[in-house]
Amino acid sequence: MAAFPDSSIAAQLSRIPGFDISKRVIMLGILILIMLIPLTMIGDLVYERSVRRYEVENQIAGQWGESQVVGGPVLMIPYVTRSNYVRADGSTGETVTERAAYFLPDKLAINADMDSDFRRRSLHEVLVYTSKVELTGSFAPASFSEWNVPVGDIKWDSALLLFAVSDISGIVSLDITLANRSLKPMPGLAGINIFNSGLQARVPGLEAGKAHDFSINLSLNGSRALQFLPMGNATTIKVQSDWPDPGFVGAVLPQARTISREGFNAHWDTTYISRPYPSQWRASDMSPILLDSAIGVELTQPGDVYQQSDRIVKYSLLVIGLTFATIFVVGLLTDVRAHMVQYLLVGGSICIFYLLVLSLSEQIRFDLAYGIASAVDIAVVSLYVGRTVRRHVGLIAAAVLAMVHGWMFVLLQMEDFVLLSGTIGLLLALVTVMYVTRNVDWYRIGPAPSPPQAVS
Repeated sequence: MAAFPDSSIAAQLSRIPGFDISKRVIMLGILILIMLIPLTMIGDLVYERSVRRYEVENQIAGQWGESQVVGGPVLMIPYVTRSNYVRADGSTGETVTERAAYFLPDKLAINADMDSDFRRRSLHEVLVYTSKVELTGSFAPASFSEWNVPVGDIKWDSALLLFAVSDISGIVSLDITLANRSLKPMPGLAGINIFNSGLQARVPGLEAGKAHDFSINLSLNGSRALQFLPMGNATTIKVQSDWPDPGFVGAVLPQARTISREGFNAHWDTTYISRPYPSQWRASDMSPILLDSAIGVELTQPGDVYQQSDRIVKYSLLVIGLTFATIFVVGLLTDVRAHMVQYLLVGGSICIFYLLVLSLSEQIRFDLAYGIASAVDIAVVSLYVGRTVRRHVGLIAAAVLAMVHGWMFVLLQMEDFVLLSGTIGLLLALVTVMYVTRNVDWYRIGPAPSPPQAVS
């Protein structure tokens, strides 16, 4: 009896030219997408560990000293205003109200020397600093003439010198001298709203109509950043440190700076024109926003292990895709096929690579952790694929995976050219695949059609 070909849907699809290779490519894409599940979990773990590090940083900063902003000094001089009123019986009375006027320095020079250090808690090392800050300058003679305040209504003996430090718990020592007199600073700025935190010192016997020189020596602990308020009509700020990776922050960048492996030096020159508040004002006239004018430096850590781990995890799907593509293309050219379970196990090995990098980098330097994890991953993939698929497929997959891991490490070291380098790398990978498959007839790939079977 005549034989009839298999008329099932699967058989009909298998006879379509190129269907088998299309099916394999689609399955490969699905396998790559499945790997998003463990990779997302690893990304969440990196985020969780970075949050824990941030909590430790905040704990140590709270005990050692937060990011510091130093401002002042400001001379506050009370005065009284008088107004008359008429009583119900027709007689007149006088209301006396005490107010305050604030005067900023005419000249201000700030010299800060920062020494970096680390404090360790559990697995985490936190960058902190100890600084020696010297502020010198002078106040011009305080004048109330523009407000028409009589000389007799100015309370010179009740004057205060105000000095801002954003986290006073970081103060180690503080010496204040005004007009050759040593002042005793007291913490707190009760009733004074120009600073959020700081100190005040009484200035007994302040002489009217005279300029007053001042000198402030401050030893201050802090973390992350050190900034200053340019409160002089002419302000000069000099900061030097042994930390090699500064980030200049604030309203104005330094006019001059030098950065080397031994540290940095930075220099600012500003005037009252570039800040959003005047040289003197009354409390009743305004409440100036002083912090917007802060300028200074933050100590950055470009080699943070969690930032680097997060970056490589973001490229993880690309690494898995290139590895799967290598096994697929080499098998295609040599008529060798890998099972989907084998692809999943290779993908699992690459996922373990990212966990190894994260866990090792918390104990040793990141570059060593990356090198060890890469060597382990390459060895596992090479041995497994070489043993279960073909030896030459394992060797080629290992070589490609080594190049990809090396390429990723190079990208981690770049900042300005990372996008360009990554794009060129992807282009080279695509061109390589296009070149090695240039002679492949995609329509002919697939199982040979089965001859018709006789039916008795």
